[in-house]
Amino acid sequence: MSLETKINYHGWSSFSIETTKSTLLFDPLYRKIFGAKWSGFDDFKGADVICLTHGHYDHYVDAPVILKKTDSKAVGSADICEHLSSHYKIDKEKLIEIKPFQEVTVSDFKITAFEWGHREVSIPKFIKEGIMRARIFPSFQFAWLNMFKSPFNAPYYGFFVELPDKLRIMNYCEGFSDHMKIEDVEELGEKFKIDILLAGTQLNFEQYLARGVSALSPKTVILFHPHKALFEKLGLKSSTPEKFIETVKQSSPDVRIIMAEPNFSYKTSLLL
Repeated sequence: MSLETKINYHGWSSFSIETTKSTLLFDPLYRKIFGAKWSGFDDFKGADVICLTHGHYDHYVDAPVILKKTDSKAVGSADICEHLSSHYKIDKEKLIEIKPFQEVTVSDFKITAFEWGHREVSIPKFIKEGIMRARIFPSFQFAWLNMFKSPFNAPYYGFFVELPDKLRIMNYCEGFSDHMKIEDVEELGEKFKIDILLAGTQLNFEQYLARGVSALSPKTVILFHPHKALFEKLGLKSSTPEKFIETVKQSSPDVRIIMAEPNFSYKTSLLL
């Protein structure tokens, strides 16, 4: 296993996997939104492939710029690829449509997609709650970006990625929520052998996370809060990182757990 392979967390839901030859991105975002900015375009300009999990703005809106300014290719659902082509005029040769449990190889990365369930997000309800909390501007900013800049209703995809050195990484993104179907997660656990799991934490979904980790049985879990800055602006509270870690440990005592902070970077040899 290469000592040079690294996983970097850039804030929001943005991760990069760097090998000695190639770089894969998940949901790159570098613009300042809701008062938070942890990265810049230079952090993503070396991308060879961009995996987009879904069409919500904070997972999507900076990908078109990276695709236009670099030689990278995008992997995502048909809805994602169609939106990139029609709204941002991305060359179709740079867009790779993928279906659940389909495998594609891009820049030496073997990538398999699967579906997961997102917690319910209603834009009208979101605006109403934002106004009630006196968070009017961020609520309308959220709605505008999602309605006019992103394919909001695109399917929710996770990705299982096998690296050239055989390291296996799964990005389950925000799927550990009250819309999670444990039987689907158990099926993934039977199908894939996972070394490192990327898992979002938010609200009070620690029990869903714990059940998911137990079903997937990774060696290491990297936790991250995909919406921390947004939640702070809107007055939404999540369980503490310590609570998420404690709950996972109760059912998976042998798993290594890391809570990622923006600008986190690890050589994968130190994670296993």
